[in-house]
Amino acid sequence: MQNCSLTQNLSRALLELHNPGPHADFPARLFASLRLCFACDFYSFNEWTDKNVERIEIYPNWDVSLKLFKDYLNEHPSIAAIYQKRLKSAVKVSDFVSLTQWRQVRLHDEFFRLRNQKYQLTFVSAEQLPKLAVSLNRAGTNFTQEERSLLNLLRPHFIQAYRESRVFSYLNQAAGISNDGFIVVDRAWRIRYVNARGLALLKDFFGQEPVHTLPARIGCWLQEKLRSRSAAEPPVPDLSVGSDQRALTIQSVADSEGAEYRLLLRETARPLDARPLQSLGLTTREAEVLLWLSQGKSNSEIAIILTTKVRTIAKHLERVFAKLMVENRTAAAHAAMEVLRA
Repeated sequence: MQNCSLTQNLSRALLELHNPGPHADFPARLFASLRLCFACDFYSFNEWTDKNVERIEIYPNWDVSLKLFKDYLNEHPSIAAIYQKRLKSAVKVSDFVSLTQWRQVRLHDEFFRLRNQKYQLTFVSAEQLPKLAVSLNRAGTNFTQEERSLLNLLRPHFIQAYRESRVFSYLNQAAGISNDGFIVVDRAWRIRYVNARGLALLKDFFGQEPVHTLPARIGCWLQEKLRSRSAAEPPVPDLSVGSDQRALTIQSVADSEGAEYRLLLRETARPLDARPLQSLGLTTREAEVLLWLSQGKSNSEIAIILTTKVRTIAKHLERVFAKLMVENRTAAAHAAMEVLRA
């Protein structure tokens, strides 16, 4: 009967954990699932990078300064040891630090001791950034081997649900900018998420498909942007690549110094203007015909654009060739492009 109850609670816990929702709400779903499987006084969740702690959440929300937790994560040598070991199973405090050492840290003295929290079970996911840690705490009895095994069973589900919540947030953000490319990369410039428009723009402007990492030119620009920010130098402008008629602008849409960077890719097209071609001695209509010829359009396509007959376009081109003293479309297009670039 006890096993049946545990199975039911575990099933409910997994449903709660994988319930779709915003990334910001993930700790609440995590705590709800843990409470179904473990009787504890309070739970904590944190995510951090090599540089700093990004987020700490605790349940219940006791009156405590989260700075205590951040200082412990950033400064205490036992935590550094956990990072290096890349532990893949649940551990107790006594597994990586003596209770005497544990009771000497400020976090224990100002938080755990006051609430008589004697026992802690935790696990860490340090395989990639951001690193994650979950801890279960209580005053009554020490955690059993069965509880450690149960937390180990939940560990891969926790990691997967966390990643799903990040993708959910990416999709929500990308949906608001559906006409633009949206890319999320980690600190090694590996692409963690890219929408369909972003893939198309990367292919068009950088010739990369499939795409797993940022093109070198974007990576160099982003590195320079981050360096100038940390050195308090003038901001690096947005990156622009492309041609006179079609350009791609890339900008960072998040100022995070953390584990990921979000980029917005926006294509801009310069309006075509035939007036400069009149400097070649052409009439307004001849300049328009030459402009579309320089863009690779056929006579029938130009006729549709200018709402006239194909025969009329052919006559205009005869006069254009004569005025430019060229014999074919390629030479005429080359002459037009020189003027347009100038």
